[in-house]
Order: sequence, then structure tokens, then C-alpha cells
Amino acid sequence: MSLRIENTLVANGQALTNRIITLRSQSVIPVFAFRRVVLPVNAGDDSRDFVTWSGLGTVSDNDEHAIDYEPLGHAMVLILDSLGGAFHDGGMFVTSEELSSMALVEPYDIELEGDDRIKLKPDWTPEKGDLFCFMLNNHKEYHEVTGIMGQSMLASQGKKYALSQRFDLNYLDAFDEESVIDVEVPYK
Repeated sequence: MSLRIENTLVANGQALTNRIITLRSQSVIPVFAFRRVVLPVNAGDDSRDFVTWSGLGTVSDNDEHAIDYEPLGHAMVLILDSLGGAFHDGGMFVTSEELSSMALVEPYDIELEGDDRIKLKPDWTPEKGDLFCFMLNNHKEYHEVTGIMGQSMLASQGKKYALSQRFDLNYLDAFDEESVIDVEVPYK
């Protein structure tokens, strides 16, 4: 089955429009992306307890995966809809562990400026399980991609991402502040 040229042009135009809006919106949040990687475990290796991310150890070698996160690069996130979270029993605050949102995410090369940043995409796209570190002034939050939805019946028209907030990841080597290169101006 082939698409008519008009359908292709509309889908490509919508995808480009989403990229421009996501990269240039005033409401956009700069993020640094990480990809979840399952660490291989050799037979007879007793170090599995040290590489599991849970920090609780394992009952057996097959109990859970040992994972880490490898850096991917920079992206901009435009939150379309925040699904909030459940209210605490007393009604005093929102339980932030259940916070989730729908967002547009566009990776970019931080070395590029102007229209080159829009035209030249990095060689990665967000996947389910990826982790975004939201850079909010002097505060950072981690959100994991828990789902990917199409914006229309055409896959090439673009994607929306379901994000859920994550906590307490500072014990992983990937999140060691000393190894992160400081970027002065991510917005150019």
C-alpha cells in the first residue's frame, strides 16, 4: 500500500511543526536523556548483588535485572497535559510518586544553533524506558518514558510520550554530578 503524496506531505509537515514548536516554545523544559541498559552477568559471577539498581540485593541470579543508564544527549520536553497525582489521605498534598504527564519530546544537538538545530536531528529517538533529567534552574527531576502514542492515524505524523516521575536515582554512576559537564546556555 502506498500513500498519496499529499498524505506524506501533511504528515511530514505536522512532524516538522511539532519539532519547531517543541524546540522553540517558551514553556519547554530542557532535559538530559539516559537510556536504560541491562548489564550482562557472567555465569558464576558473584558481583550481581553490587550491580543491581534496587540496592536490596537479589535472592537468586535470575531474580531481577541489573541495570544502569547510559547518557544519550539533550532534548526539549513540552508538557501537553499533566495527569497530576492522587491526593494524600488528609487532602493536604498531591502524592508526587504518582505524577504523570503527556509530552512532546524532541532530541537536539546542543552544539548546533538556529535552524540547524531543527533541521539536523541526533541519531537517537526516545524509547520506552528512557529517563529524562528535567533541568529546572537549581532543581532536577527524573521522569521515565512509560508509553508512546501516535498523534494521528499516520505514524510519521509524530509521537506523544507518557512520562512518570522517578525518585532516588543518585546512587547510580550515571547520575554522579561530578561527571556531568556543565552547560551554560541550553536554549540558544
